[in-house]
Amino acid sequence: MEHTDVGASVEARLKRGTGTRDEDTITITARGATAAAAAREFEYLLAQYEAEYGDRCRNIQPSKDGDG
Repeated sequence: MEHTDVGASVEARLKRGTGTRDEDTITITARGATAAAAAREFEYLLAQYEAEYGDRCRNIQPSKDGDG
């Protein structure tokens, strides 16, 4: 968490997978007028990612034979 002159921000970088064709990277950044507001926004964005985008990203997997 970082305090700025105009509020606070929270950033997390998540990485899944180990190989170049099996990696997903996501950065979630939230900002708020206070640290508590930034944390609430971060929790909201993380929940959105988990509920929607995480599953969608995991469903896009490269095939083992390289056909996509």
